[in-house]
Amino acid sequence: MAESDLKNFNCDAFAKDLSSQASQVVPSDIQKPDKDFVIELIFRFCKMAGDALLNEENSKLNASQASLITQFIGEWIFHKSIDIIRAGVDMQYREAILQKVAFTVFDIAKKAVENDLPQDQLISLVEAQVKKCFTKAMEDLKERGILTQQVADNALSQSNIDSMAMEQIEEETAIDIASMSDSKVIKLASLAVLMKGFPTEKIKNILQKFDKPERDVLMKYLKMPDLEEKLDTSTTIRCFEEMKSALPEAIVISYDKAFKKMCKIVKNSSRERILTIINKERPAIKDFVNSCYTKNKKKIPAHIADIVSKYLEEHAS
Repeated sequence: MAESDLKNFNCDAFAKDLSSQASQVVPSDIQKPDKDFVIELIFRFCKMAGDALLNEENSKLNASQASLITQFIGEWIFHKSIDIIRAGVDMQYREAILQKVAFTVFDIAKKAVENDLPQDQLISLVEAQVKKCFTKAMEDLKERGILTQQVADNALSQSNIDSMAMEQIEEETAIDIASMSDSKVIKLASLAVLMKGFPTEKIKNILQKFDKPERDVLMKYLKMPDLEEKLDTSTTIRCFEEMKSALPEAIVISYDKAFKKMCKIVKNSSRERILTIINKERPAIKDFVNSCYTKNKKKIPAHIADIVSKYLEEHAS
């Protein structure tokens, strides 16, 4: 929808369109009564959100922004309704859970749009708040004895948004990924999106760090021209955040620390043993190790010094 005055936002038609789109992609394992529930709820919540936006006095939103906020609600109601259905949450408690999700998305998305937050940050922020809200709803129902621990845990472990993303990209590859978890496949696909902009040599170096199954999947995705379109943007952003948080903190390697460590190892071992270990090393490495005896430090790159000290530690003991 092109940007225009908010009064041109037809929330009724837009809500019908979103619910119609949802009806086409409801997973096949969802039975008709549950499917009807999902479709009807998407229409109703999106219509309510649209009406609220239209009726707000002195609103600075335009029609495009209103449709974006409403679409966020429709998408998240779709995914979380599938999650709680698959988890076995009783019908009478579903709407209350999803209402909390809808209100959370409406509030966060509206404030973010009003403050011109970039869309990638908006997607990430909304997803984080949905997860927080959904988790709290499950915990509350569990504490009240309405949900069992198993059902609550099952609901929190579901991720229809990941499942759909995996199904989309799996259709385009003949690689057998049955042994891989959904989250691993999605992360590999997301990594491939990032790697596409890397120089060829860097891509080769990264691929070498993976075992063959993961490497084959990465290579397949790297060759997929429309991979970015097949992956949900919010899923890709979340995967990047998870991969980033899993990375170890950068370690600053100190030459002096490596040298002191090596001298301690040399001191506690016989010279004959040390000379035997470095017998076939390059002259610069030999000079570096021998400098422990002369106290005249032989400068080499800090990371090489660290490697030598660790090597001696393993072989001199």
